[in-house]
Amino acid sequence: MKRATILSSLLLPVFCFACSSSKGNGAAYQYGEKEMMEKFWETKTVHNEMLCLVEGEDGSISGNLFYEPKTVISVRDYTLEKEYQEGVDYTVSGNRIVRTPESSIPYFTKENMQGKGFDEGSGISVYQAKEGNIPFTEGIGIVMRSIAVTYQHEDAWEYEIPTYLGKKLPRSEKALKEGGALSILFYGDSIMTGCNTSGKLGVAPFQETYPEMVTHALQKRHPSTAITMQNHSVGGWLSKDGVSNIDASVNAYSPDLVFLGFGMNDGTMGVSVEDYIDHMSFMARSIRAMTPTAEVVFVSTILANPLSIQAAGQENYLAPLQQLAEELGEGVACLDMTTYSKHLNERKRGVDLYANGINHPNDFLARQYVANLLAALEEGF
Repeated sequence: MKRATILSSLLLPVFCFACSSSKGNGAAYQYGEKEMMEKFWETKTVHNEMLCLVEGEDGSISGNLFYEPKTVISVRDYTLEKEYQEGVDYTVSGNRIVRTPESSIPYFTKENMQGKGFDEGSGISVYQAKEGNIPFTEGIGIVMRSIAVTYQHEDAWEYEIPTYLGKKLPRSEKALKEGGALSILFYGDSIMTGCNTSGKLGVAPFQETYPEMVTHALQKRHPSTAITMQNHSVGGWLSKDGVSNIDASVNAYSPDLVFLGFGMNDGTMGVSVEDYIDHMSFMARSIRAMTPTAEVVFVSTILANPLSIQAAGQENYLAPLQQLAEELGEGVACLDMTTYSKHLNERKRGVDLYANGINHPNDFLARQYVANLLAALEEGF
């Protein structure tokens, strides 16, 4: 049996950097635990939003920020160790970061975005897209062509705001507010394993997986609660695999709180809505039958890169999954990452969000999971 990770003595790694100079308004670059977990939908200072610069039809090379910056505080490489200079390496136009001809910022050519023209040592291969091909990698090839932008803006988040789910999870809410013990178990596919975050890839800034980050953050915020965490997610699994392994991977551990994160691979493989919901229902009912005090959160899947063939109906699972959570009543909730990721995809390219170019979150998108989960579990986060 897998051993639970005891987190009471562990703290989330903190990255603290400072620019040698600050902007005209006095804003200086810093990046620590608070900034890593910011509410992207609320903050007016965004830290390390990731994007890739891409060659356009007019020959310009640029990438899109979600918001239009008022002040760009810092532009760094993926590792956060190298800083690029405004006016020398890039300029700002609306919500676009534009590469200068003399810049050393890496970028994708028009050919690259069609899965062509990569050097043998690039670490990037080709994957079939809905039209033609797109770049793909399970290594560092895409993220090392990414930049991290810290900026201030005045734009408003125009979409749904992540909500607190604690009232639907009264036992977990009580454990966090009043102390005691809380055993958390994550069970899903490769997205929930944390595939392709920098820590998994073994490169700076070595960001943890989102289940680790969330659990560390909860432990630090609630020191009177003894929190343990296990992650029994498996890459490539569909919801039917979750059903087949529910006893050995979940029920054997009698967890207090279970996050179920399936759906990406189901959509890709064409699993019907009815079958998917049957599988998710079976898992939730099985958990609660074996451990009546257990609570369950369905984490609806993010959407895949819209250009990829993996983007194949995952959004259709959301409404029935939310309905299932309502039908199962107290102790079951649904966290909507599907709609949230849809909004990000509306303003950003796939290579800005997915470290493998397809469906695995990069550090920025993984941090969006962290913020959404903390907002769901912590009142007033």
